[in-house]
Amino acid sequence: MASVGFSVFVPTFAAPAFDLVSKWGRAIHAIQVKSGALHDNQKSIQWMTHTPSGFYTEEDCSFFALVLILRDEIWWVPVSEVAGKKSICTNAETDVLHQYRGNLSALKAQSGTKSQF
Repeated sequence: MASVGFSVFVPTFAAPAFDLVSKWGRAIHAIQVKSGALHDNQKSIQWMTHTPSGFYTEEDCSFFALVLILRDEIWWVPVSEVAGKKSICTNAETDVLHQYRGNLSALKAQSGTKSQF
């Protein structure tokens, strides 16, 4: 993110429901980072998108950064897309989340909701 011009901040003390904050101009977003698991077939990818105490909401964070380390890829998914789901899955070849794969454009837009900052 920083390499393309975002300011990126990481919380240091408290344990909020987000892992980093991005800033692009006046657009500020709290982001929860999740690493994905590639299944044995090397095509199916799954990310857990809930906490032990429940589901993430837009009050917790704006986006998930769904990371697949083995392939050096990130899906920037709005939390509203996965609201109420314990996990989210996609297929590396027929990716139903393709519009979010590597796409930072939504993070450049100001949120329509009240900021938590």
